[in-house]
Amino acid sequence: MIGEKDTTLLEKTLLLEECMNAYKYAVETAQKKSLLVEDMAASCAEVCKKAAEECLTLGTMENDKIYLMCLEYVQLCEELEKHQRIEQEDMKKSV
Repeated sequence: MIGEKDTTLLEKTLLLEECMNAYKYAVETAQKKSLLVEDMAASCAEVCKKAAEECLTLGTMENDKIYLMCLEYVQLCEELEKHQRIEQEDMKKSV
């Protein structure tokens, strides 16, 4: 029988998987040199922020490992967005 604690862990794990998938898709977009990569990275960060917030509503503490991993994905998405912005600025300067 699945207890409440197990259900909460499953829900949080699914939220983390959502973050992973969002980041993976943003990276794939960047690898394809898509013009949408900045938007994808920003969207990724938003998805992961919402997932982290949802973790907190599930009764977790701010030092919860899954919550913190969701925040790590936020940071990765923001770094990807920043990297892409810098790369595009460099391309404009070289033209």
